[in-house]
This record gives sequence, C-alpha cells and structure tokens, in this order.
Amino acid sequence: MRLRKAAVTLGGSLLPTLAVASPDLQASAFMDIYASHCIKYLHDFDGLRRHLGAAPRLSPDKAAVFLKGSQGNAWMVPSPHGQFILVINQDKQLCALYAKTVPATTAQELFEKVVSTAPAPFRSKQMRNTSSPGTDGVTLTVAYEWSTDSSPRKPLFSLTVTTSPKSVAQGVAIAALGH
Repeated sequence: MRLRKAAVTLGGSLLPTLAVASPDLQASAFMDIYASHCIKYLHDFDGLRRHLGAAPRLSPDKAAVFLKGSQGNAWMVPSPHGQFILVINQDKQLCALYAKTVPATTAQELFEKVVSTAPAPFRSKQMRNTSSPGTDGVTLTVAYEWSTDSSPRKPLFSLTVTTSPKSVAQGVAIAALGH
C-alpha cells in the first residue's frame, strides 16, 4: 500500500516541476507523460487503461512492433511536443513509453531527477548505467530500483536513449514491478 501511495504521489507531483525545469519541451513532455502514466499507475494498469480510454489505440499489428511478442495494448499519446506511444505489457506487468525523437542528454537528466531519489520510505539504487557506441549513434541505458525492507515487490525504472537518427524510437522509458 505504501508503494502505491508513493507512486501516485510521485507521478502526480512531477508535472509542474518538469515543465518548468526543462528548457527542452520534447524531453519534458516525454518525462511528464512517463510520470503521469507509467509511474502514477504502476499499481493500477486497469486504471491506466481507463485513463487512456479516449486516446487513439494502435491496431494489433502496429502495437506488435512495441509489444515484441507479448500480450498488451499500445496507444498514441497526443502531444504538441512529439510522437509518443504508451504500451501496457500484460505478460511482463510493465508500462513503457516510446518517443520517436527525444534529446538523449536532456531525457536522461530528467529521468534521473525523477527516479534517483525515491519517496519515503523507499530507497533508490542505481542498477545499471551503460553506454555503447554504434555506427550511427550512442545508446545509453540507465535503471533504478526502489526498495524497502518490508516489500518484496520492487519498482524498476529504466530509460534507454539513442542518438541514432535511424532508430524506431530514440527514447524508451519503462516502469515495472519486480520481485
């Protein structure tokens, strides 16, 4: 129960902060949507589905690109600042937000601001921070886990960004519950 309250509080409280803090509207919109959808509804994917009711849902064949063989749904999330696809993966119990284009450095800075400090009583621990150069850009992945001594379920948050102009999505932010 504490985890749900913390996620709702965190997800609901980030929107004004990020909108003002980021000079880059595209990265700010990406993290605003991630916080207000994936983080806020981490324990209530049915509530998130209801919340997304009016958003345009992708057809099953288009959603399959983002679901990668798993069951779930994908929606286009309207924004004047970019093209965003939100995915609820039923098999893996996760929410993912894809950005067609997003500035990697700014997206990483905002992501770290959101998840590197967990709300009480949770502790935040960085689980991954890798960077790999490719032929057409750099790919960076950073991940954090929140935990308490009393909860076996640990929220996991990850961000993968690339500078590759050829990528289907330059940014993917994921929120999931781990064991």
